Amino acid sequence: MRLELKIKKLPQILQANVVEKSLRRAVMIAAETYVRDVHDWIDTGRAFKPRTGNLQRSITWYMATENSARIIAQADYAKYVELGTKPHAILPKRRKALKIPTPEGYIFRKKVNHPGSKPHPFFFANLQERAKRVAVEFTRALEGVI
Repeated sequence: MRLELKIKKLPQILQANVVEKSLRRAVMIAAETYVRDVHDWIDTGRAFKPRTGNLQRSITWYMATENSARIIAQADYAKYVELGTKPHAILPKRRKALKIPTPEGYIFRKKVNHPGSKPHPFFFANLQERAKRVAVEFTRALEGVI
């Protein structure tokens, strides 16, 4: 999953070399603000209850170009948590059967029908409010430059 913060149609004053570093810094601050907001959303229990913390640790950002940052959730299952899943069959990949732990030991099945899972939005949740906070932090980072 990913989201890109891209600054388009820069005013002429911002295209000057002197301002380039400030603009890059502002984009970095905006991306960090978005990531921090996603983490806060999860920490306050509005998304899902973390089991291992892996999904939350996988949410990060990097500079994609000089004036854009990409925010990503690197965990391969992030989209399933965000969007949920439909009912589906689970089949063994490497063996003839699935090995399922139970209190008495293990049971083996050739197929399991998973009922699906409900969505737990965290990455794109509250997008309008997050966009406002990101814009405020971006503008604040450019104060004194413009």
